[in-house]
Amino acid sequence: MSVTAERWADVRAQDTGVKLTLGPNTVGRYLLDPKRIAFMLSRYKFAAKMLRDCQSIIDIGCGDGFGTLTFLEDTKAERVLGVDFDPQLIEYAKLVLWPAVRKARNDSVTLGFREYDMLRGDPNDHDVRQFSGLCCTDVIEHIEPSRADAFIAKMYWTLRQDGVAVVGTPSKYAAQFASPQSQIGHINLYEPDRLREELGKHFKHVFLFSMNDEIVHTGFDKLAHYLMAVAIK
Repeated sequence: MSVTAERWADVRAQDTGVKLTLGPNTVGRYLLDPKRIAFMLSRYKFAAKMLRDCQSIIDIGCGDGFGTLTFLEDTKAERVLGVDFDPQLIEYAKLVLWPAVRKARNDSVTLGFREYDMLRGDPNDHDVRQFSGLCCTDVIEHIEPSRADAFIAKMYWTLRQDGVAVVGTPSKYAAQFASPQSQIGHINLYEPDRLREELGKHFKHVFLFSMNDEIVHTGFDKLAHYLMAVAIK
């Protein structure tokens, strides 16, 4: 056996051996437009960097949980909770993804998923309160405009004092370049100024970043395809 083959065998020996079927959200993206997976994970990577020192993190609109796992690796979180109002996605996360994570990793992090509607959930539900970090990407553009302020208020309510929220959404200026699927679902697109102002009604500090593909920057926000806001309670 060559040295290359021997080294590769050593690399393969580090594999977890855990088999995982991709979730309903992720498999469609991967098969039809794989670069969307890279874009999604780059947003989660940015969120994880911003939430690095948070002890507890809630991922609002976590989908099938594919991106939520980022917070297990790149933060100091002791608890991570993914919530979504779609029961099919949460069922996958709880019955397929979570057991695979538990088998593959030895983390002390408490990871959980639950079905929860931010606009209809019990305001006294302590399970979704007092988080030090919050991530909400690719969600607010799906909320009816008349209910968007209530949605932001609920995000604010979810955090403890001085908590950090990372909110990401496609820019309205880039809507013409969106996929047909996105155009159907995006009923509440934001311009940069509107996102900053509406978050600012609730959060004491809002920092707005631009994003094009995987690149986060502070350039001319009207040319951004995607907006990332960091808001402090």
